[in-house]
Amino acid sequence: MDFGSDYVYAYDTLEYEVISDEEYEAGMDVSDSDSDSEDEIVSDSLIELPSALDLTLSSTVPPPPPALPGAARKEKRKSGGKAKCKKRGHWRSAPLGDADATNFDTVPSGRRERRADTNIVSINFQTLVTPSNMHTGDAVYCDSCQAILSHLCKLEDSGDAKVWRCEFCGQEMVVDIVEEEKPTQDDVTFMLSPALSTTSSGPKGTDSSLVIFCVDVSGSMCITTEVPGKLKLRGGGSARHVHRLQEDRRDQFLPNQKRNVTFVSRLQAAQAAVDQQLEEMSKNHPNRRVALIIFNNEVVVLGDGKTTPVTIAGDKLTEREELVKIGSDLPCPGDIKSARSTLSTKIFELEEGGATALGPALLVATTMASQQPGSKVIICTDGLANVGLGRLDISTREMQETSLDFYESVAETAADKGVSVSVISMEGTDCKLIQLGKVADKTGGQINIVDPLKLTQEFSTILEGRIIATNVVATLILHKQLFFHYEDTKESKVVKNVGNVTSDTEVTFEYGVRTKQKKETGQSGSTSNQVPQEGAFGGPSSEGAGQSSGQSSEGAGQSSDSGTADEPKELPFQLQVKYTDVDGATALRVLTKTKPVTKDRSQAERKMNIDVLGKHSAQVSANLALDGMYTQARSRALMNQRLAWRHKKGDSHESRSQQRKANKTYGAVFGKVRSVENYLNQAQKRESASTGKTYSDDEDEGERSLGDNAIVDTNKFAVKAPTPMASGSSVLAPAAGLFSFLGDKKNKKKLKVSRTTETSDEAAQMLYDLKVPSKVMKK
Repeated sequence: MDFGSDYVYAYDTLEYEVISDEEYEAGMDVSDSDSDSEDEIVSDSLIELPSALDLTLSSTVPPPPPALPGAARKEKRKSGGKAKCKKRGHWRSAPLGDADATNFDTVPSGRRERRADTNIVSINFQTLVTPSNMHTGDAVYCDSCQAILSHLCKLEDSGDAKVWRCEFCGQEMVVDIVEEEKPTQDDVTFMLSPALSTTSSGPKGTDSSLVIFCVDVSGSMCITTEVPGKLKLRGGGSARHVHRLQEDRRDQFLPNQKRNVTFVSRLQAAQAAVDQQLEEMSKNHPNRRVALIIFNNEVVVLGDGKTTPVTIAGDKLTEREELVKIGSDLPCPGDIKSARSTLSTKIFELEEGGATALGPALLVATTMASQQPGSKVIICTDGLANVGLGRLDISTREMQETSLDFYESVAETAADKGVSVSVISMEGTDCKLIQLGKVADKTGGQINIVDPLKLTQEFSTILEGRIIATNVVATLILHKQLFFHYEDTKESKVVKNVGNVTSDTEVTFEYGVRTKQKKETGQSGSTSNQVPQEGAFGGPSSEGAGQSSGQSSEGAGQSSDSGTADEPKELPFQLQVKYTDVDGATALRVLTKTKPVTKDRSQAERKMNIDVLGKHSAQVSANLALDGMYTQARSRALMNQRLAWRHKKGDSHESRSQQRKANKTYGAVFGKVRSVENYLNQAQKRESASTGKTYSDDEDEGERSLGDNAIVDTNKFAVKAPTPMASGSSVLAPAAGLFSFLGDKKNKKKLKVSRTTETSDEAAQMLYDLKVPSKVMKK
């Protein structure tokens, strides 16, 4: 576990910033200058909201101003450094004026967003799936929160029994354990079941994993790319047909056409790339098993080339159960050392033609691969799925939702079976990669758009990215005073089914602090305009947190408990990773750590780990955007950028090398996040131009509630004036993090489908790349 800071930032009240309309329009096109010269754009947009909502802001180092628009930058260069442009908001911290004001007309127009902080946990699975400090005996679980007894626990004598008071939820229970059996280290592994003696794959054994190449042979695969020089290539059905029409087999040229070139078809490139991988595997991994599946308007399973091909066509392409049965009944291919020659011959006999039954081919391939956990399926395609299950060429919303469900269900099944799916598409095509990419993203595969002539390199990269564990389930448990943002739970525990992991798999979590509400009552039957004040951190218990009627999942950050408790000086975190390694053994690795608590935001930010913040910022923005939540993705990107900018400009760096590292990380990460945010910004503008509004207007059905007495407009998120409160009522401070839908899941899917159908393949790859740590952190 890596943390966003050396400290847990324990705020007493939720903190907000306002993004002005001008800033939101400009997006993340900001400079890193904090100058206030006339050429800079100056106005106040980071404000302290009125105490009428009990929302406060602490002072900070000012964030950067937005950059000049492209036209203004050109004008500035031409005029010797001075430019005239419309002023936009400057990220400056300024109090509103009258601290007790309740007239919201004085609040600048803009979007109120939760202020970013350092409460982040990152989990890198590269080291977690390697056993460490094997512990004899079984894990002892808390009856309430399911935390595992660790080196932190203190056992108390109660007669002849031992009593454990859980460090996370406070539950007391009698445990059958002696002091000597208690774990002594913060990182221990419990072996749940040993590897089967028949297992032969893995780091210590022979690699007999299964690789399935699923190659598109539809008509569009005959499109060629010009390559300098005269090359002799095998394969390419269309080229052979042309030569059959020529008695002397001479090349045919147009006037002024280059003669010393070779036109290589997409299929020829795929054939050469697959054959090259067969050659390398036969030398370096002779016990690997390889199968070939091809698809156009039908699906043909060639297997290892030795068995009779299985052809799937007609109505079978639309029958899921039939396709699953066929895939399950397919024999497992032999090793590559014995099938190399036969399979190579089959590959170069392929010819292009027909439509694209990609969905059925994917389902058959993943079902076949499920026979061997740790298998890889590599989809190589240049066209839009338009035959059978998973068609993506349809226009009706109902069918689009059906296709979305199909690919998500295939991804879930493949991940459960330990199958990794990678998707490769060709440059200049439209495959709806955002849909296909969900399968690769869920199963730990790769997603890439490549030049057809670079397929060999791409195949090699995919095959080198070995799965190091399957069936990975990560459980992160927090202290009861903390909760998770962006997770579908109100508890202080989240369970994430990660599935397959490679050395590059990393997930991040963001947590918040449960704050307490103190009710102020007036005289009976009277009305009071006073606003209840939130209590100090440490007040609420875990029971009843976020259970108020009508409260969204964001409200998990609040508690109605009016009890008091001592404020803890440190808080525990526990990560439980259950996994099956490549040898077939199942283990449970448990890491338990504590972090000191601070109420000083500046102290937490001084000890920030900007690498953790950067990777989390990228993942959050990508996940929200992939779910169609463009407004939320952009807002969180802006908030996290402000936090990273403060750290980069701060004086907390112990050396110049640390300062340089912070600068490089900031530039690398937020340069990529900025590209995504700019795309989302332009996409919303296109939506507004074509429909009169953006799809984000439907991100919430109804209004975002701040309680019964204040609301936030769903379109602009501008704060509106509260109405007088009844005596004894309380205002729930808006929960920090992503606001949940007040509508049903159908509305959320509607938004998701609307945007995914309009996302280009290049944009989809950009979004998926944002979730890969090695690509995000690459400087």
